[in-house]
Amino acid sequence: MGETGIDWSGLSLPFSVTDLIASGNGLLGLIGAFVLLGLAFVFVPKVIALIRNSFTAAKGR
Repeated sequence: MGETGIDWSGLSLPFSVTDLIASGNGLLGLIGAFVLLGLAFVFVPKVIALIRNSFTAAKGR
C-alpha cells in the first residue's frame, strides 16, 4: 500500500496564531460579562441565605 497523504506544503492561512488569540480574547470579553451575570443569579441567593442563617444562629446563643 502506498502513502495516500495530502500535500499540505502549499497551504497558507489568512490569519496567524496572534490573530486567533486576539479574536478569542475579544469574544471572551463580550461573553464574560453575561457569564458572570448568570453566575451571580446562581450564587447570590446562596450567599444571602448563608448570611441570614449565621445571624439567626447568633441570635439563638
